[in-house]
Amino acid sequence: MEGRITRDNVFPLVVILDNLRSAFNVGSIFRTSECLGIESIILCGYTSTPEDSQTSKAAMGMDKIMPWKWMKTVEEAIAEMKARNYTVVALETVVGCPDISSFSFPRTGCALVLGNERYGIDSSHVSLCDAVVKIPCRGIKNSLNVASAYGICAYEITRQWSTS
Repeated sequence: MEGRITRDNVFPLVVILDNLRSAFNVGSIFRTSECLGIESIILCGYTSTPEDSQTSKAAMGMDKIMPWKWMKTVEEAIAEMKARNYTVVALETVVGCPDISSFSFPRTGCALVLGNERYGIDSSHVSLCDAVVKIPCRGIKNSLNVASAYGICAYEITRQWSTS
C-alpha cells in the first residue's frame, strides 16, 4: 500500500515513558506509536510493560509489533539517547517553553520524554533534556491526558518531518 510505513521505514523518534501509572495509557501509546511509524518505546521505572495483561489489551496487538525495552531509570534512557546523538525533548507544562507547533523537532533523531500522569516530569529529569515543549491549553485545566498529549505531539513531529 502506497505511503504505508513499515518497521524498516520509521521516523527517528523514540518515546521515553517515565513512571506512567496507567496500563491503558501505555497501551494507547503503543497503538499511536505504531500508527504514526515511531521508531521505539522505552519504558522506565514502574511503567507497565506489555507483559501486563491490561497494557497488552489496550495496545491491541501493537505491543507485538512496536520495538520496546524497559530501563530502570529515565536518566539511563536519556543518557542512552544522547549517546546515540538524539535530541531529547520533554513534553511538559513549563512556563515560557515553545509550543509544539513553533518548535522545529530535529529530523536527525529525537527522543520525547513523557512523565507521570499526576506529577509530570520531575524537574531534575527536565533539566537533563535538550529542550522542553508544551501543548497550548486554553481551558481551565492546564494539561491533557498523557496518551492524548503524546498523540498530539507525535503527530506534530511526524507532520513536520513529512513536510520538510
